[in-house]
Amino acid sequence: MKNYDYILFDLDGTLTDSKPGIINCIRYALDKHGIAYTDAILDKMVGPPFRVSMKEFLGLDMPTIEELIVDYRGQYGAGGWRAISVYDGVFDMLKALKDAGKKLAVATSKPIKFTDIIVEELGLKQYFDYVAGASADASKESKADVINSALANLGVTDKTRVLMVGDRLYDIVGAQESGVDVCAVLWGYGDQEEFEKYKADYIMRTPKDVVSLVLKEK
Repeated sequence: MKNYDYILFDLDGTLTDSKPGIINCIRYALDKHGIAYTDAILDKMVGPPFRVSMKEFLGLDMPTIEELIVDYRGQYGAGGWRAISVYDGVFDMLKALKDAGKKLAVATSKPIKFTDIIVEELGLKQYFDYVAGASADASKESKADVINSALANLGVTDKTRVLMVGDRLYDIVGAQESGVDVCAVLWGYGDQEEFEKYKADYIMRTPKDVVSLVLKEK
């Protein structure tokens, strides 16, 4: 088993259960534009960048997508993001890793503007050496882009010492594209089948399991 000194965490579905707020704001934007959807489609849209999910799951063109993003972010920024909570065990996980001397970072495809607000408001900021999020435009929003930003700002020179922790296939693919190992977690929005299909290096059920993996506890 490898020694990991740098642990990167996805935000939505990994550190926080933000699904209720995200879905409410997506629903608002789609309803405003009269675009049809199902609850199953809304569920799928939690996780990937919206420019990806709106095209993939709704078949929309980019001008329409950009209008929807403006409406979504307006609703989200006006307080829609507050329908969010930190998963049980996350604070204990972060404290244990921090106390053990690990360097921690957030690596999320959520725009950095909202990421900074959420990390601060929920009391998570104290645990992280760096917080990486997507740019407001499409210039840096893929998971690989965000991971690479975190690695650069942490001063990582040996990628074998890095572990990405996330809950969706996008975290797995982004980690693979960035050349780092990935631990997929089952308490978020992904499932065992998805994680096995995309070949996560590890699959863990609880935050405590992540601590045991990194600190090599039995």
